[in-house]
Amino acid sequence: MNMCRNGGHHRCEPPGRVRGLGQAWVLLALAQGPVHGYELLERLPEVEIDPGFLYRTLRAMEEEGLVRSSWDTSGSGPARRVYTLTEEGRAVLKAWAAHIRRLREKLDQFLSTYKELEGGEKDAGA
Repeated sequence: MNMCRNGGHHRCEPPGRVRGLGQAWVLLALAQGPVHGYELLERLPEVEIDPGFLYRTLRAMEEEGLVRSSWDTSGSGPARRVYTLTEEGRAVLKAWAAHIRRLREKLDQFLSTYKELEGGEKDAGA
């Protein structure tokens, strides 16, 4: 079953207006398994994500069907939401990975061209 919809707002590709790579990082962290919001922040030490941004992103992704949440009432203390990646979320994560690979190729081309130019300027001045 293809979880990507061609006519809807999900097209298995990163949205045009992206909040940096925040959504991609959150999806990647959720792919590691269900998690509470605060623990999700701990899964993302490479990325500085504001807790407010994280919870707004999770809420938006839940509305889009990329994640689902449920209340964990076990243990002492207040109930906490547990977030889980959906199949559609996995499809969008896969699309993000493909997008980032293409972006990396373009960045490598950019840096290679820049390195040639930088080297050419040094040679021209010698």
